[in-house]
Amino acid sequence: DVRPKDTFKLIWEIYKKDGKKVMDGRILAAQYNRRNCNNYTAIFFKDPKQHADYYTLNGKSLRRKFLRSPLNYRRISSYFSYRRFHPILKVYRPHLGIDYAAPIGTPVVAVGDGEVVYQGWNGGYGRFIKIRHDHSFYTTYGHLSCYAKGVRRGKRVRQGEVIGYVGSTGLSTGPHLDFRVIRDGRFVNFLRLNISSARSVDPRYVKEFEEVKKRRIDQLNSLGG
Repeated sequence: DVRPKDTFKLIWEIYKKDGKKVMDGRILAAQYNRRNCNNYTAIFFKDPKQHADYYTLNGKSLRRKFLRSPLNYRRISSYFSYRRFHPILKVYRPHLGIDYAAPIGTPVVAVGDGEVVYQGWNGGYGRFIKIRHDHSFYTTYGHLSCYAKGVRRGKRVRQGEVIGYVGSTGLSTGPHLDFRVIRDGRFVNFLRLNISSARSVDPRYVKEFEEVKKRRIDQLNSLGG
């Protein structure tokens, strides 16, 4: 918890034109100093491959691998189950995903960085997107009303990027997102998934990260406090 005499330090970009400030830019480094305790520091680093993130001083990502939800939803209308009564087909069958009820047009985002491997109509799932995140994880997004501009097979997407919008296409009784996670070829319950941190600094670029880190730490120290 934040306590009296705790302090914050921030370094951020400022864009100027003709010597006048136009706008604030990205935060480049941040530090939270707890009284009589350790400091917590975040360093922004973009590697030569243009992968950018915020890292600890040890080069570990401060993001989680996946967001906790792919959208702002009203309620969960169906949970992960191996035996659920299908409201349209009137039979019991597995429902290996999470249904998030939300108004038509609600933005749906990629829960993690990855590549779109399928975008199109997929039977009962209606308008559908599948994203590969790494060699282990895929996520799928079904019953969409439409896709975000530029989202197509082969596109790289970032965590939190809008990829589509809630709809009721395919076998659906109302507007919602059918969201599923595949790990090592098997569907898993997203609500029970232990979400690890995103990837650390690429070992190939540790030297570059250390140079940026030193520069930012010197700048933070120059602020005093």
